[in-house]
Amino acid sequence: MHTTPSRIGGLVAVSLICALSGSAHAYEVSDQLRVNGYAQMWWTMYEQMEEARELYQRPSGDEAATVTSGFSLYRARIGARSRWLDEFLELGIQLRLERNPAILDCYAAFRVADWLRIVAGQFKVPSSWETLESSRKLDFILRSRLSEYMVDYSLARTTYASSLFYGTYSYLRDFGVGLKGDVDVWVGTLRYFLMLGNGLGTGLYISGGIRKEYIITNEGQYFSGLRVELADHGGIVTLGGHLDYNRHDNIVFNSGRTVYDLDRLSYSGDLRVEIPGTGVRLAGLVGRGKIDDDYDNNGRVDVLYDGWEARLVWRLNPLLRLLQDVPWLDEHLFELGARFDRFAEEWNQTGSIVTWETWTFGVTWLLGDMLKLQLNVMLRDTDDPSLPDLDDDIVLLQLQGTV
Repeated sequence: MHTTPSRIGGLVAVSLICALSGSAHAYEVSDQLRVNGYAQMWWTMYEQMEEARELYQRPSGDEAATVTSGFSLYRARIGARSRWLDEFLELGIQLRLERNPAILDCYAAFRVADWLRIVAGQFKVPSSWETLESSRKLDFILRSRLSEYMVDYSLARTTYASSLFYGTYSYLRDFGVGLKGDVDVWVGTLRYFLMLGNGLGTGLYISGGIRKEYIITNEGQYFSGLRVELADHGGIVTLGGHLDYNRHDNIVFNSGRTVYDLDRLSYSGDLRVEIPGTGVRLAGLVGRGKIDDDYDNNGRVDVLYDGWEARLVWRLNPLLRLLQDVPWLDEHLFELGARFDRFAEEWNQTGSIVTWETWTFGVTWLLGDMLKLQLNVMLRDTDDPSLPDLDDDIVLLQLQGTV
């Protein structure tokens, strides 16, 4: 059973009352240094939680609620970027402040030419176009499940609860070195991004006895990733793809007692189209991957997964200008969006495939780069041969402020 249209309509009406306004700006400390940050606050207006059905308080017998409504801080980030020597050297850092504060980005970049930029430190790994997009610029509140899972599954996250890598979250980043650049070709611009990294994820490093890190032995094996995309001269069509491979044999955790293998592969292709003068943006993504660590030594692939998504986003301002061309449309931007995404995974080659399908419908209001208000309705279906499809649709409101 899904959220009824009348219930969604009522919640949408209530959400309009909650629209906030204000001002913010990027802070230029000097010509070389820029400091910025953003925060994303959630109002979970309505989320189905059927998994709590038939859960009781004992001994009173009180039945658990099967819906959720509440407020939370989703993201809070602050960062700084400094450029020196006529932009030859760039130093950047970004901190995550929500939950357990930590460093997300920390890098030094050397711009040799437009076609060659050398980066060293912790930064996002090559993957789908939406993965590399900043969280504050997303079309929808959440990335598609494929974009989120593909990076974690390409790095160290595993599905075995007994593994020390179980539940690790990479924040889409790893520590290593990379090469980036733009090359003019006869049809447009070719962009590339090549990376060599630890293959563990954010905050997890490799070192031996001199300073014990998360991993203390590694036989010269690394994560390697490549993303290439081609955009035409007008920026109307962009075609891209990525390939990630992560191999580590017989690595040892810092306890000195646990030996583990990593053998991961993922690849994807994506297409983006902007229709000039209409405000319409189209995008599609398809990807596959595997976790072949053979954690339980049974000769089977631990996880096989694949997925795809398609979306349409329509910025209404060109249409609104035809109806009434008013100055405030320069700062106030309005968008409608719809996305369908599908993700499927098979564990241990059992033949039992679990599939998640989600329709996301969104309304977005932007006040320049300062404020962003998004309302998303997510209709979610799960096909699991061993479990019933639990009601888990969501109506979510997010307010984002950027400085």
